[in-house]
Parts: sequence; C-alpha cells; structure tokens
Amino acid sequence: MNEIIGASGTTNPINPIRKKELDDKWKAIVAKAITDENFKKQLVADPMHAMEDQGLKVVEGLKIAMDEVTKIHKVVLASGADEEVQAEAKWWSIRLKMIKEFGVELNRQVGNVAGFEEGCAQRSII
Repeated sequence: MNEIIGASGTTNPINPIRKKELDDKWKAIVAKAITDENFKKQLVADPMHAMEDQGLKVVEGLKIAMDEVTKIHKVVLASGADEEVQAEAKWWSIRLKMIKEFGVELNRQVGNVAGFEEGCAQRSII
C-alpha cells in the first residue's frame, strides 16, 4: 500500500481509519491509567489483556509475545507482512514501551540546591 498523507502532512502507511481507531483507543487507555490507579497496575501487569478489555486489539498478522527472561513484550510479525502491518507493529512496539514506563516509580528527593542553602550569601553573575 502506498503511504497516505495524514492531516499533519506526514505520511503513514497505516490506513487512516485504522490509525484513528488505534490513537483514539490509546488516548482513552492512557487517560484511564492516569486517573485510575488500579487500572494502571492492571495495564502494567498485563498490558495486552487490559488493552483488549478496552477494545484495542492487534491486527491479524501481528503477535505480541512476552519474553519470559527479560519480561519485555515483543511484537512478532508474520513472514511476508505488508508495509501497513509493519507500520502497525512499530505503533504497538512504541505503546508497549510506554506502558512499561507507567510502572516505573520515580525516586524524587527534595532538598537544597547547592549555593542556595539557608544563610548563603547572594552571588552576582557577571
């Protein structure tokens, strides 16, 4: 399939109707993960099941497999997959990496910034 120019002026080999469906459902999943801690935990623990429950399904010709050693989801293409399926595989791969990041807790420590401790004299910058 030839690349299709989208509203942004960029080209994308994914059918625009399918692309909109993927993006709209993804946005709803992200919004739910941000506002519902239990859903976020379910999404991180079993992303494919959680996304399928929200209506986001993988197109025929793609398979998502969990690497048991690294605990990373891998997108597997059927042999001879066309350009559209390959582009969708990339879409899924990016989203699965994002989901993995949802589960990472940031360790933020709050403290004094060097040079601005209590009682520190002002410094001029030339």
